[in-house]
Amino acid sequence: MPTLICDLDNVLFGDAPARRLDVWRAANGGTLGVATPAELADDALRAFCAGALPEQEYAGHLRARLGWTGTDEELVRLWSAGSVVVLEVLELLSWLRERDWQLIGAADADPWTRRARRDEFGWVLSVFERVVRGEEVGARRPDPRYFADLLRLLPRHGPRLYVDADARNVSAARRAGLDAHLFNAGPDGAQALKTACLSLLVAAG
Repeated sequence: MPTLICDLDNVLFGDAPARRLDVWRAANGGTLGVATPAELADDALRAFCAGALPEQEYAGHLRARLGWTGTDEELVRLWSAGSVVVLEVLELLSWLRERDWQLIGAADADPWTRRARRDEFGWVLSVFERVVRGEEVGARRPDPRYFADLLRLLPRHGPRLYVDADARNVSAARRAGLDAHLFNAGPDGAQALKTACLSLLVAAG
């Protein structure tokens, strides 16, 4: 059985962090304590994504960084603003599943994003046999321990293709022994991935 391991965070779901800031700014009276999404990529966010920082504590940290004057509930609700499903990728995944591919999702998203995806896009996630999350295996990509645990879940035989938009994760997947494909988020990305899947099948004979 051929297997495709698909990154959720940057392949199936498209995220627009700048739009998130715009929505927060509009809801906060036109001002915000940060100007770019990169300013929020700090140790607190990494700990929150890894499950090492409780939601309430991260919400307090984020309120202080943003100068947020609204409620925590509104802050969390707007966190997922701008997240969309890349329909071309979803169509490809459905096409592969109809042809008996095993589909596995790979994700390192924070708890708020996971909850929003579950509530809003559960119908999308149902295409996967399972989703392997960093906090469940105790390591986040590109940590080789993540891929070691991932490999234990996969069949030993048959094509196994890993796809990710982060070159660091692709390199780590290749070192672990997976056929890994760097996803181009442009308009031709899904077609290039389909071609890679078909080429892998041909090579496998």
